[in-house]
This record gives sequence, C-alpha cells and structure tokens, in this order.
Amino acid sequence: MKVELFGMARALAGVSQVELALDEPVTLPDFLRSLGEAVPALVPDVITAAHDAFVEPNLLLLDGRRAPTDGETFGDADHPCVLFLASGG
Repeated sequence: MKVELFGMARALAGVSQVELALDEPVTLPDFLRSLGEAVPALVPDVITAAHDAFVEPNLLLLDGRRAPTDGETFGDADHPCVLFLASGG
C-alpha cells in the first residue's frame, strides 16, 4: 500500500511516499502499526509510542478528503495520506 506523507510526517521520514507491505483491506490499527515499523522516525511525534494512534494534529485522510471511521477498512485505492492539520486564527 502506498502512503503519501505531508507536513511533519514528510519532514521526519525524509520521503514523500512510503510503501507498506499490508494485506488489504486494512484497519487503522494495523495501518498504524505497519507505518510506525516501516518509518520509525514517525514515532513518537506523528504516531504514538504504542503504535495505536496518531499524535494530534496528525491524521490519516482517505482520498485527501475524509478520515476513516471506526472499524472501517481501506486499501491502496483509497489513496491514504498522513497530514498535519494545524489550526490557526
């Protein structure tokens, strides 16, 4: 599964994309574990040390538009990307 990285994730990883060896479809917990193992530099600033959640304000968007819902599975065709959404005012 190809994952696009943006913001802090891209800066820490040093690359814009990561290829994960995952059987699809995948759940968010399995995705996080695989991403954290593939790119250890993302832990603990983007992915928690337990590899079970994103550290806010990092998040996963599918097709660049929506976050996966609890229990939803997704795959490469959903174009997963890790973003850093900072709020401002």
